[in-house]
Parts: sequence; C-alpha cells; structure tokens
Amino acid sequence: MTRQAVQSGFSRVAEALSDPAREAIVSALADGKAMPAGELAAMAGVSPQSASAHLQKLVDARVLSVWAQGRFRYYRIADDDVASLIENLVNLAAKVAARQPRRDVIADELRQSRSCYCHLAGRLGVLLSEALVRGRLVTIIGRDGQVTKKGIAWCGAERVEFNPARSPHLRLCNDWTERVPHFSGALPNAILTRLTETRCLESTKIPRALRLTRKGRAFFGRLGVEVPF
Repeated sequence: MTRQAVQSGFSRVAEALSDPAREAIVSALADGKAMPAGELAAMAGVSPQSASAHLQKLVDARVLSVWAQGRFRYYRIADDDVASLIENLVNLAAKVAARQPRRDVIADELRQSRSCYCHLAGRLGVLLSEALVRGRLVTIIGRDGQVTKKGIAWCGAERVEFNPARSPHLRLCNDWTERVPHFSGALPNAILTRLTETRCLESTKIPRALRLTRKGRAFFGRLGVEVPF
C-alpha cells in the first residue's frame, strides 16, 4: 500500500498562472489598478470569450478578486500576499534571464523605480523603506511593522492620506531587483498615491516603471535621502 503525499494546494495557483494569456492579465494588474474584462482581453491578445474563461480561473484560484459596478465587472490582484507571490515569480524569472550576457536598458529603469501592486519598489522603494525606519516613522519586528506616532505626524505634514485606525501595520515585501525588502501595506500604498498625485513620480512608456521628478527629489530630501540616480 503506497502512502499518498500530502498536497499543500499550491498546484491550483501554479496552474492558474501557467498560461501566457493569464500571465499577461496578471502583469497588467500588477500595479494595483482594477480593469474590466474587455481591456484585459485586449492587453492579453485574446478574445472576450477566452478572457472570460481565463479570468474565472484566476478568480477561482483567488489570484484575482472581482466586483460588479453597474453592468461592468472589474478585476484586480486579490491582496498583498498574491502581489508578493507575483513579485517573487518575477524574481525567479529575472534570475533565469540574468544568465544572458546582456542587461538591457529597460531592466535598469525598472530597477530604479517601479510600482509593485500599490506601493513603491526598486532602488527608490528600498531607499524609502530605509528612511522610514531610520527616521523612526515606522518600527519593524521580524517581517511586520507598525507606524509610530512620529510617523502619523509626518503623514499629516506631508499630506499623506493614511488612517492608522484602519490599518496601522505594514510588511516586508521581497524586492526582486534589489534582493532586499521594501515595504508593503496601507502606509506605503498611501505614500505612492501621494507621490503620483503630486507628480513627484511620473509614469513612463515602460509598464510599472516610474520617473522621479524634481519635486520627488525634494520629497525624499525632506526624509534625508539623496537619490543617487
């Protein structure tokens, strides 16, 4: 009599992510935005009928969440855990690509500054995380953190719309280019929202890549960070 192996259940998630069209859909949603099925079908290069099947598979695996607004259905990455998984998968793919002799310019721009789900990643994301800890705006225990009273006051001064009563915690998120963590959670999400709304960071032609502006350098300067790029 053979002993059946205990399965953790990750094969369902792996299967949901294994199709190129579904990979394209997840990649399109990786910066935290929500999109309707029609737009995702166009970005994945599949028919609306095919996209519907792909989206259902991703929802069933709890990779994506969906909600209805009127007659439209909007899809987004389910939560920070899924976003972290996607980031780690990109990390693995990058290690494979790193065996190639060339490193292209696009990768350099993504390394410098990019969105990861709803927060900041890349070298700039790591610099932000380090500055928050150094300034005692957040405290870290293990892989979890919490915003301090000083951090809450800083949010008010910088007009970062963060509600500590709703979600005071943050977490470490593996950064696939820097090999050290940056922060994810409500506060990092609010900071990225503030940076983009005030044009401290601007989108580029490269998906997820962000360009630091003069206003952005001033913001980081107030945190004691001199951005080296």
